[in-house]
Amino acid sequence: MENKKYMGIIKNVGFGNRDIGRPVLFFNVYSSENIASLQILELEEAVKFIKEYGVYDVKELEGKPVWMVREGAINKVSRPCLIWRIKI
Repeated sequence: MENKKYMGIIKNVGFGNRDIGRPVLFFNVYSSENIASLQILELEEAVKFIKEYGVYDVKELEGKPVWMVREGAINKVSRPCLIWRIKI
């Protein structure tokens, strides 16, 4: 089965321990109106992700686009989608 790339929108962003007992960046990615997947990024990956978007506060990730990849039944963050930075 081929991996499928698609764009989603980041919603419900948070940073904290959640139920795993260590700091993580977590958010939902909506790929359509009623389809979302929870994403949890460990600290090192989260820091890289935040830097790539260039935001001051993680709450600024709310509503930003992100590239996702579907590997079988698993949906995961591929990389930030920085089209919102383009000036026309």
